[in-house]
Formats: sequence, structure tokens, C-alpha cells
Amino acid sequence: MMTTQDWTGKPLTVLGLSRSGSAVARFVAKHGGKVFLSETTPASPQNETLRKELEALGVEVEMGGHSKQCFTHADLVVVSPGIPPSNEVLEQLRLSGKEVISEVEFAYRQAGDIPFVGITGTNGKSTTTTLISWILTQAGFKAPACGNIGLPITDVINEQCPDYLVAELSSFQLEFSPTLKTKASVFTNFKPDHLDWHGSIEAYQEAKLKLFSGAQSPEWSVVLADDPVSQRIASKTEGKMLWFSRDQHLVAQYEHKAYLDDSQTFVLEVNGQAPFPLFAVDSLQLIGDHNYENVLASISIAYVLGVKPEVITKACQSFAGLEHRLEKVDAIGPRNVLFYNDSKATNTDAAISALRAFKSNKVILIAGGYDKMTPLDDFVTAVQANAKSVILIGAAKERFAQAFEAGGYHSVEFAEDLDAAIGKAYHLSHGEPVLFAPACSSFDMFKNFEERGRAFKASVQALKAKNEKPLRS
Repeated sequence: MMTTQDWTGKPLTVLGLSRSGSAVARFVAKHGGKVFLSETTPASPQNETLRKELEALGVEVEMGGHSKQCFTHADLVVVSPGIPPSNEVLEQLRLSGKEVISEVEFAYRQAGDIPFVGITGTNGKSTTTTLISWILTQAGFKAPACGNIGLPITDVINEQCPDYLVAELSSFQLEFSPTLKTKASVFTNFKPDHLDWHGSIEAYQEAKLKLFSGAQSPEWSVVLADDPVSQRIASKTEGKMLWFSRDQHLVAQYEHKAYLDDSQTFVLEVNGQAPFPLFAVDSLQLIGDHNYENVLASISIAYVLGVKPEVITKACQSFAGLEHRLEKVDAIGPRNVLFYNDSKATNTDAAISALRAFKSNKVILIAGGYDKMTPLDDFVTAVQANAKSVILIGAAKERFAQAFEAGGYHSVEFAEDLDAAIGKAYHLSHGEPVLFAPACSSFDMFKNFEERGRAFKASVQALKAKNEKPLRS
């Protein structure tokens, strides 16, 4: 049941005209509050529709910078995830005694006793979030996937009263969520990422650990045994731990666990019960060891929430995966060249997982984009083992090419844009699949990874149409 706070006549400041910031503004305005929203981006035709929508609800919208009103309008400030802790205005707000929170924390305070299921980590969050939501939905619950996956939690509770809020939680959101407490949470893995936002790898890790620590400890923490950060979670949490791994030997010592056995079957052991086999990996539509870890995490959460094993099995086997995550696009030409879209591989670790998903089959890799400046040694090693050739695009291509050259990998070509890279990849392939796993952000050429993924798929379809066009007689 949701018990919404009475906002009648109460002030709130929102920083950022983002999806999450706009969701909070709508919610508070709908419930009678006085909202002041401040955005550094100037007013433009691109944001005009959203501005007018909010203003029609009574929200005061400031564009082009943060004025003194940010400090005078309200004592509570909701900050959009794109604004880092080092932002000068944020620092001044906190020093002046204002309470600065995330949209996630705001939604948690409004949601009453609706239980949260949290999913955090560096890679695998979106797939795990969506699969948990899918399993719970198949079990008869209203359990929308929300949060960092693209649907603000505040929008969900503004429109419905779900049984569970299955929330993907980024480190940006957790940084400003001081009281968020979930029913159960997943830690997928930890890799260096977002160092430009957090300032250090230590700060990035601490933001993730907040979800599992002290008074915020969930009833169940489901963690990857292979990752050393999970031991830190174990030392901080006050709830129960369920460990998962593809290697059953890594979890043998734990009371609560999920793993793949020698026959590559997913197995659960919880609350002292005998090992319970569910289904084999080859019955899934998903491919890749990283996805098998996502499945282990998802079945663990579903099981501790009381979903029956037969429902879990049927739901997992019917799950087709997400757009832009190792998504099979199409096959082209007489060589039947398969194209895979993994635009969501925005860092090197995600790209490595995508490469390894093809096991012994070498791929033609298309990579590059906005460079996050993370180390490339492991990525070069994975490319050497799993890629026949690499085609590089975007701002990162020169640094990536230098790293490949230094590592002794020489089958590298440049392309001016994504269309050109797809054409080159097709001509280089003698039947090997083409994998688009950028290992970079999209901001040098695209608005986000979704736009980039859609552009990739459209280009593949255009190439297919061109190749299937009948010759003139």
C-alpha cells in the first residue's frame, strides 16, 4: 500500500530537467506542492515541450543556469543523476544545510510499504532488472522494471500501485540515497567505470556498497561470489547473503547459494534445503557466461521472494533478452553473415563479456566511441582471443589502435562512421558473425546507447536490402 506524503503548499527544488527530475516535479505538482526546477541547459526547441508541460502543472522552470533561488526556495533538493557530487552548486547547497537527495530516494520516501528490489553493479544491471521483473510478472505480481533502466520510479508510483518496484540503481542514484532500504538486492559485479563522475574508484565502490550496508541492509543480498567486492558487502550487511557463481566450488562453503553444476544446470540451495536443479543453460534464449550470471542472480531473487520453481523455469526459458544487449539483428548475403547489436557495451568489461559469449567462434568486432580512458590491456587480450578483425570508429579509435598495436594485434581498420564500419565488416567476414560492442560511451556521435543501437540496426537492414536487391536484366 502506498501512503503518499501531503505536499499541499510545500516547496521543493529540483536540479536538472532530466527524466527523473521531471518525474519528481510532476509528482509534487500533482499533489499540490510548489516546485522550482533549475536546469543549466538553455531553453531550446528540443526541451520546449517538456518545459511547457511542467509549467502547465504550475512548476516554475529556470533554464540556462542555477540562480540564488536554488538556495532560497526549499530545504529539500532533488538532484538529477547527471550532476556529480563535485558540482559547485551541489557542494554549496549541502554546506548551507540543504538536504540533497536522488529521485530514487524521493520515490522511496513516497512509496510507503511497497517493497523495493534493487539491482546494482557495473555490468548486467539492465538484463537482471528486466528478468527479475519478468519472472515476478509471470508469477502474477505487478512488478515493473524501473529506475536507471529508463523509467523513473516516481513516474511508476505516480500512476500505479505495484506489488514490487524492481529498480536498477546506478552509483549516481545511490550516492544521494541515504535511507533507501530494499527488500532484496543484487550485486552483479564491480569494474572501473564512471571515474569522471565519482572522482575515484574508491568513491564509485562506496556508492555501490551503500545499498547493502548498516541500517540500509536488505533482508537478502544476492552477490557474485567471483567478485572480491562481495566480501566487503558481507562485512557490512546486517541481512542474509545468497552467493551465486557459474563455478559451484566458489559457493560450496555458503549456506545460501545458486550455481551451475557440472551438467550446466542452474541449481539453488537455500535455507538448508537439498540442491534444487531448475533448468539447463541450453534451454535459454540468452547466450554468454555473463548472461548466465544474470540468470543466477534473477532466479535467486525470485526464489527468496517466494516464486515457485516451475514459474521461475518457464519465465527464464521464455525470456528473449533486451534490445541493444547482444541482440541478434539479422543475417545478410550468401555467406549468412550474422550481425549482433551490443550497443549497451559502454565499457571494456561489457565488451569483453560480449566477445566471450561467442566461445570458440571468432567475430568481426566494431568498437569505439567516446573514450572513458579506462585501461585497455584486458580488452586487447580478449580481442586477440576472440576477434578475427577489428574496425574502429569514433573519438577513441586512435588510442584503441595504439593499444592493439602495442599488444601485437594488427588486424585493425578505421571507419569514418557506423555505416562505413558495417560495410567493411560485411566484406571482411567469411561467415564470421559481426559484433558491435563499442566498449565506449556514445556521446561523440550519438545521444545515448539506445540511439546508437537503433542506428546500427537501421544500417544493417539497409545493407541487407541493398544486398537482396535483384540485379537488372
